[in-house]
Amino acid sequence: MKIKLLAAAVISTLAFSAQSADFLGADHNWNNGSSATSTKKAGKPVGIVKGVLEIAGISRNADNSNTVDPAFAKTSRPCPPFCIQPTNPFAPAAVATVTELDVIHAARDIAGGDATQMIIDARTPGWAKKGMIPHAVNVPFTKLNSKALAKDPMAVVEILTDKFGVVDMDGVLNYDNAKTLYLYCNGSWCGQSPAAIRALLTMGYPQSKIKYYRGGTNDWKLLGLTVK
Repeated sequence: MKIKLLAAAVISTLAFSAQSADFLGADHNWNNGSSATSTKKAGKPVGIVKGVLEIAGISRNADNSNTVDPAFAKTSRPCPPFCIQPTNPFAPAAVATVTELDVIHAARDIAGGDATQMIIDARTPGWAKKGMIPHAVNVPFTKLNSKALAKDPMAVVEILTDKFGVVDMDGVLNYDNAKTLYLYCNGSWCGQSPAAIRALLTMGYPQSKIKYYRGGTNDWKLLGLTVK
């Protein structure tokens, strides 16, 4: 009798295990109680905005368990130079501080052939190589700041005319067709893009054509957005 009961128990256990295997899937990880692909497929979709999953090749990491890049995990950095930037660090100049969505929409327009806008990664090349916002162009702040202006102003003018649509009319800079620039660096604690923006303002670049993405790569990666 005991043998019959034991056999029945074994059969019942095997049947339950088979049902569980079918229910959980062949890729179920018995060590942590989750399927290998469940973190990527389970939960709510990760969109940019409601109903929009991708814009101009930019999307958000669809893994609901994804965490921020360790390079941006530090909460404390020496100040100076890594001091928290104000929302409007260029006052009284009317330079708009913009969000991720503004930068994404600019990238969409650029991808669609709009040559009147540029996204400028003002970080040093070493940082830029680790990943930039799609459709951005790296113009290091070291080539576009007060020190660069003092050292070689014509080199700065060359950047304005070669890249930004400014026209040099015998020593007078014409900004009529200058591009609208979205500048960013590593985040709200980074002073690199603000330094570049101050140099642009010093050169007479129109305030209305300069946008400051204060969140920078830090916030961009915090939201799981694409980098290239």
